[in-house]
Amino acid sequence: MRWIRIVGMVVLTALLSISATYFVMDKNYKQEASNKGTDSELRNSPKKEVKEKFVSTVDTKFGWENPVFSMRIDEWKSGDEPFVGNLVEEVLQQMSYQKIIADEKESSIMITPERIDTLLQMVEENKDEYERSEQYLDVLNRWKLGDFSSVDQDHNDMWYLQGSKQGGMAYGIATKEQEIDYIFRVFAKEVVEVFGSSIHAN
Repeated sequence: MRWIRIVGMVVLTALLSISATYFVMDKNYKQEASNKGTDSELRNSPKKEVKEKFVSTVDTKFGWENPVFSMRIDEWKSGDEPFVGNLVEEVLQQMSYQKIIADEKESSIMITPERIDTLLQMVEENKDEYERSEQYLDVLNRWKLGDFSSVDQDHNDMWYLQGSKQGGMAYGIATKEQEIDYIFRVFAKEVVEVFGSSIHAN
């Protein structure tokens, strides 16, 4: 009788051990299967977009500031001799450089609201002097409102009007970060904001 009890206890202990081992192994198996599924989902899920490497829009060969034209705009007063038409086109083109992407940028004029106002006044007061005054006013009025959504096209229009240029067509609009970098490197001014919108769908 005693032996039967001992054998029963041994058998019961063995059964409990086997059951516990099975339970633990089953739980581990399910956990591993779940982890593999998650890993597979992570591998197959679309990756977050990697931030594009910053590309400067400064033309290091020709991209200097044009202090002569900048000073002429800053010092112009109502009643002074206006710029000739092709100079207005050149000034608008050089102002657009800080906001566009182009392979060549032969000298630049920093865009400021004051310079836009001066050029607007000059063109409005001397409309009869300019064959393309309406085109200049269209560009300047949009810029005055901070609308640079077609600044690349504005640049190319001025480029075409001048006729003799060989390179430097705009093929995009700079981001805010690119423009801040341009202002710092070309005009030696440190800014955290830029005048007008800078990021647009191209």
